This record gives sequence, C-alpha cells and structure tokens, in this order.
Amino acid sequence: MALSVRKLALLIASTLCLTSNSFAGKDDFAPVSGFARSFITGTEISDGTITVLETGLQLKTDSHGRFGPFLYPVGKPITLVFEKWGYKTTQSGTTIVPSGGLTGPHDNITFQVPSIETYYLLATIIGVNFDKNSCHVVTTVTAFGKTMDDDEQGEPGAKITLTPYVNEVPFYFDIFTEGPLKGKTNPFTKGLTLTTRDGGVGFYNLPPRDEPYTISAEKDGVKFTSAQFICRKDAFINISPPRGPMALE
Repeated sequence: MALSVRKLALLIASTLCLTSNSFAGKDDFAPVSGFARSFITGTEISDGTITVLETGLQLKTDSHGRFGPFLYPVGKPITLVFEKWGYKTTQSGTTIVPSGGLTGPHDNITFQVPSIETYYLLATIIGVNFDKNSCHVVTTVTAFGKTMDDDEQGEPGAKITLTPYVNEVPFYFDIFTEGPLKGKTNPFTKGLTLTTRDGGVGFYNLPPRDEPYTISAEKDGVKFTSAQFICRKDAFINISPPRGPMALE
C-alpha cells in the first residue's frame, strides 16, 4: 500500500470512538485470522495478498484461502484489504480487536471477493454507475449464529441505516428460492425495502470521510450488532459474515 494511504488509515483509526479504557496495555496482543472465498461460487482463493491497512503488514492466503493467525494489539482498530489479479480489490470492515482475538468461525475476518467480471456484471444488473471518487459497501445482515458456511445466512425483515446519514437508498439483495441457484444471492429483484433470507444490502457512491461510517440494522423484537467501515476513494468494501450486523440471541 502507498505510504499516503497508510498515513490516512492511521489518522482515521485515531478518530474512532473509543474511550481510554478500551485500550489494553502496550504488550497485550491477540490472534487474528480468516479466509478468502470467491463471491457466489465460494471457491477458496489461494495466494491472495492481505494487507493490514493500519500498519502495512502483508500476508498471503494459503492453498485453502486462509491467512493468519497473526498477533495484533488488543483494543486497536484493524482493517484488511484483499488483492489478487482477476479479482476486485476488496476491503473488510473496521473492527476493534478484543482480548480474545478474532479467530474461529464466529469471530474471524472473512472475505467474499467477486471476480472483476462479476463485479461489473452485478453493477449492470443493479443499475449502479460507480463514481471513482466515492466508496461502495456491501454487507450481510446475518441471522444469529450463522457463518459463511451456511447456505442461507441472512436475517430477513431488517431495515438498514447508515450513520452519518447519506442520501443514498440501500439496495437489498433477494435470494433464489428454487432452481439450480436456490439459496444463492438474487440481484435481479428491484425495489426491496427490507432484507431477505440472503441478508445482503449495499450502499453505493458514498462520500469518503476521515471518520468511519456505521451500519445498523433494525427489526421488531431483534437486537443486532453494528459494523463500521473506512470509506476511501474508489474503495470496495464487503463486510461479510460474521463481521456484518448480526442478530443477537
């Protein structure tokens, strides 16, 4: 990553809403790990480059698309970027590393990475004209306990909001209910106002800003976690399970 990008990320990280009690001692570290898979097919992506935006540390995914574990300071924000030829460069959400670390199927950092062709095909289907001076984010509003290994991951019937408010209408993804693509993301349905069992939702052409955006979910009788992301110029962010908003038990 360019030095200017790392400096920008460090500036953004320093502005996150954290109290002094949120930071652990300088010698406290916890493990972070995850994996990368292709969007739709779920194929493991090997030999991809993972960069820690805040520090510049780089790792490679193994033959099964996995990376880590590596140690990271507890209480500090972490943002990862995945890169590989033929795939759309994809950024994760920004997460504060807890004392227990970010490992295991319900806590790790995952990537669902579209190929370049899939990325622009989906944009055409949805009807999005990407502004290179903006960022674009998608996430999965996940049902309680679900991971990327579940065929249907989403919590249906949730409304998604972005803080601070941006005058961009979210696009909610449908789910195929029959045929060979049953259980997969359906981008053809337009005009949805709530999540489906797919759980997918996207905001496009968002203005970059120094502070992170927060994605929240609302549904009667259900509480959710929230997710944050750094909006950089021309960045594509995919906050995939389990790091997107998740229903609590």
